Amino acid sequence: MDSFARKTATGDIPYWIALGVYLFFAVLQTSFYRKYVPQGNLMNVILLLLMLLLVFREIRFGSFDSAAGLLLFSAAVFAVNALMGSTLFMAFPFFLIFCGRDVPPGKLFLFTSCCTFALLLLVCGGALSGVITNYQRIEANRESNRAYLGFLYALYAGTLFFNGCALLLTVRGRRIRPLTLALLFAGGLWIYRETDGRFSFLMTAALIAFHVAAMLYPSVMRHAGKAFAAVIPLFPLCAVGSVVLTLRFNAAVRWMYRLDNALNHRLTYGLQSIEKFGIHLTGHPVKWIGYGLNADGYALTGDYLYVDNMYLNFLQRFGWIAFVLAVVLVTAALIRLYRAGRNELLFIFFLITLHGLFDDLSLQLAYNTFWIAAAHALTAGGCRKEAWDYESVC
Repeated sequence: MDSFARKTATGDIPYWIALGVYLFFAVLQTSFYRKYVPQGNLMNVILLLLMLLLVFREIRFGSFDSAAGLLLFSAAVFAVNALMGSTLFMAFPFFLIFCGRDVPPGKLFLFTSCCTFALLLLVCGGALSGVITNYQRIEANRESNRAYLGFLYALYAGTLFFNGCALLLTVRGRRIRPLTLALLFAGGLWIYRETDGRFSFLMTAALIAFHVAAMLYPSVMRHAGKAFAAVIPLFPLCAVGSVVLTLRFNAAVRWMYRLDNALNHRLTYGLQSIEKFGIHLTGHPVKWIGYGLNADGYALTGDYLYVDNMYLNFLQRFGWIAFVLAVVLVTAALIRLYRAGRNELLFIFFLITLHGLFDDLSLQLAYNTFWIAAAHALTAGGCRKEAWDYESVC
């Protein structure tokens, strides 16, 4: 962090404050610390103050061109639809994504990885030391209980850990030490054994394996660069395909029935959600009941109905306009990342794209900081390799 502090531009300080405060509240909101986190009007006041800080930064230090105008318009569309379906806390991240477009990615990844691991330690450490509740859920198909590690849902810890690993490995690249890789793998394995978060652990293991391969066989990884072009159509294919498959789901069709069983009835729940809440042109309130807990550790009452699929979840919350715009922007960002030769980021988006088929946590900025990297890729200099200079950071 000393290197980070010495090289931080004055104009970026307001952004680090706003991002750091948001991450602090966003992660604690999903933990048993939630009862101590400001809610309602008080939280809105805090967010408005952070927005004023971002506005000051944009006026005083920001640069504005046609690409920035497009991103600002998009951020406004997303934010308005988020407000129509939810709260200011759901809308605020879109302004962070917009304002992070011209923040050096290396500094962004380093800063956010430090915040992520610190918050993970705060929550898990608090749970293991008894400061907050370490909820244990009895699982019939497990030899031991499923620990939540201080979070209100078992999968939060693993997804947060993956995000921190991805940020750290990206900024360190081939300079990462073998001991660090071993510690990251051990940490991911421990969280998996405690929480049974299988997909997040597989993502972490795959990412570590990718970086080990890049360190041992750099020439092979360079020659395989064209293969990463396959990530570009994968995102819109998964997004559109998820929605179409859910809309056309019919349990009487054998292969659909078997697929639904393999996906733990996600297609059934998705279709039920569409029938109950519909899909609107703009943002719309949706109140699902999942396996998460409230701040007092009690399960939500009512029949279970939750959309784990990231794409359908986004569509139902934000509407068709925001959905189509998001698919276009992310696809364009992936094209520019490919042109810039950022294979490490394409691989991360490959994992996030697949993860989105089974879980919606990657929608949250605190659990997926790489949405800011996508915004950076859409800027005027996003295709230049020097725009992704990590070497000068640490």
